[in-house]
Amino acid sequence: MRVLRFEMTRAFRNKWLAVSIALGTLIGLADIWLNVSQYGFNRGRALIQTWIGTDYQFAYNSLFYVLLPLIACFPYAGSCYQDQKTGYESSICIKTSRLSYMIAKEAAVAASGAAAVACPLLIAMFIAAGIYPDKRPEKLTFLYAGIIDCHMFPRIFAEHPVCYALLFTLLDAVFGGITGLVAMCFARWCGSRFSTIMAPFALYVFTGVMFEGRGIGTWSAMQMVNPLQNVVTYRYQMVTMYAAVSAAALVLIYIWHRRRDIL
Repeated sequence: MRVLRFEMTRAFRNKWLAVSIALGTLIGLADIWLNVSQYGFNRGRALIQTWIGTDYQFAYNSLFYVLLPLIACFPYAGSCYQDQKTGYESSICIKTSRLSYMIAKEAAVAASGAAAVACPLLIAMFIAAGIYPDKRPEKLTFLYAGIIDCHMFPRIFAEHPVCYALLFTLLDAVFGGITGLVAMCFARWCGSRFSTIMAPFALYVFTGVMFEGRGIGTWSAMQMVNPLQNVVTYRYQMVTMYAAVSAAALVLIYIWHRRRDIL
């Protein structure tokens, strides 16, 4: 328990977490600024139309969701590589078991990744809510028609748009945590903290393009996690992707660290 508390402290008292949250928040604020510049304080617009997660009119939604793995991994995912190279891991494993250390590391990496993704989305929603009212989206808009056709929580979107935004914020936060675990898998083969962080980003973009799919459901993580739902996504696909990637990451981390000589 002490090693878990220590790892959580390292993860959340980390300047890189603040930098990552600031970067995501800056993207969200830029999106709000464009909305205000374009439409003013137009009370006719709904909050769900101006929140970065579902604002299709400007490029900042695409920018945020392309950079999502970097935002998630930047704070603490690279610490696994650093701990190996600096000898910190060896000194910790003298005082506690290897398994306890790895569980604590996984929890800290996943929690910091989730926070780095969720905080900018929540801050952007909070600020946008001070400018535009929470009301149901107009049924004749492109946003409404697109989400209703894409099978992921259409009723929640139509009747409770803020709940829809919060639900996707939670799903995105979970994905951010999973991305951090994937980065830990790559730490074995990477030659620097930078490459450890970049590896999940490269995998995310590559699979996002390769598995996008249209009409019959997508296996592209890049499309699944975006609340805009540009392509059809079925719930079983998201559940399967989250579960499979999480399980694969945890198993690979366990196998690698069980066989590796630390001391």
